[in-house]
Amino acid sequence: MALPQRFVTPLAPPRAATGPRVLRRASFTGALAAVLGCAICAPAALAQSSATLSGKWQLSCTGRRGEVRQISLEIEQQGATLAGSYSAGRRSGQLHGSVQGTRISLELEGKRRSATLTGTTDGNSLQVQTAKGMSCTATRQ
Repeated sequence: MALPQRFVTPLAPPRAATGPRVLRRASFTGALAAVLGCAICAPAALAQSSATLSGKWQLSCTGRRGEVRQISLEIEQQGATLAGSYSAGRRSGQLHGSVQGTRISLELEGKRRSATLTGTTDGNSLQVQTAKGMSCTATRQ
């Protein structure tokens, strides 16, 4: 059964999308996509930037038996690389490490021993642990 002629409309080829109005719409859409892309990526980029840790720090470490050790740190930062020195009573030595975002890794090197500390920072405090399970907290001086 065929439809009556009045219900049938011929298919016209689609019109080409050109002209100043279409170009403005395309430019606006592209600009909007760029702005939204930056807004979405900005928090991720900020989260990747490393904390600034240069300066003097006081590190307090609590051992398994409850003993507390005080260690003074002097940290110099170049990008994500940390260097400097530490002193703890009669012991002292060099330190080196890295920071990536809020994650920190330090190595305290002495004449006979070294200690590795890993943990996190918020920029004004450090929460780290030694490989032997000692929990340490440092505050900026």
